[in-house]
Amino acid sequence: MATTLPDDLALSSTYIPSTGSTFAVVYGCTERQMSDIEARIRRSNEQLNHPLLMSGIFVELERKRLVLSVDQLVDEFTLKSDELESEPWNMDPKADEDGQKTQKDYLKVCLRSRSLIDHIQASKRQLSKFLDEIDEVAEELQSLSPGARWAESPATQTKLGKIGRDMRKRVEDIIREYDDKIDECNKVVYNTSLAVQTVWNHKMRQDSFTTTEISKANRAMAFDTRHESAQMRTIAILTMIYLPLSSVAAIFSMDMFNWEASAGESIVSKHIWLFAVLTVGLTFLTLVAWRVGTQRSKDVTKKADKYFAELQRQGTFV
Repeated sequence: MATTLPDDLALSSTYIPSTGSTFAVVYGCTERQMSDIEARIRRSNEQLNHPLLMSGIFVELERKRLVLSVDQLVDEFTLKSDELESEPWNMDPKADEDGQKTQKDYLKVCLRSRSLIDHIQASKRQLSKFLDEIDEVAEELQSLSPGARWAESPATQTKLGKIGRDMRKRVEDIIREYDDKIDECNKVVYNTSLAVQTVWNHKMRQDSFTTTEISKANRAMAFDTRHESAQMRTIAILTMIYLPLSSVAAIFSMDMFNWEASAGESIVSKHIWLFAVLTVGLTFLTLVAWRVGTQRSKDVTKKADKYFAELQRQGTFV
């Protein structure tokens, strides 16, 4: 049996032709499985004398387990598909937790279906070997000496031969049923792939919607920047026009010049040097402050670039 599925079993069986007895040990039985095995043995009549009775019961238990697992998987997939079909799509990119959970559930179902396909195919290979064993046991039973217990009457031999043929037909039916279950699991895989692709398309639509909104915002920012640039150009032009006029008006309005000086009086005040010194000094201080501020900003930027460059080199050989 497949050990990764629940309720796995193992069987060891020995048949003694001289007495017609079968000694079998089933490993890993639960209470429910023990009751099932006992009930099947009690329902057996002529099959009790067949050497492969316990092997046949073991095959039936494995079939029951695999079919139940496939049916549960298909039911779960059907419920999730109905839920996905009935619930409306959420177009809010910020509320994508339901979509991620649905995608994760579908992936789990897909992995389980692939695992079940592997288990069923392995069981089919074992059943193919079991068919050969049925034929081999039938030949060996026919070749036994007439003194064997099972061959005391021709009727018993005929019944055992019919039981072997019925067992072979039953195993062939189980193999065909396994093929149907493999098709159901493959259907789950294909539909899961389609559902996951649909979820991805939905997420791509959300990303496309977000990208469109970002492009609209960038377009608005570019328009505002262009408008502000035009305003700054207008301000610069007005400044170039009015700054010379303002400078000339300031010079003529200063007390440093006496434009109506009498004879012998100086037009330029003797304190004109103070104006020149203050002008040069304040201009120099302004330039120094601007230089210090810009240099400090450049130093901070260089330190940050050097820091991040060192972090990037930590994972390299050079």
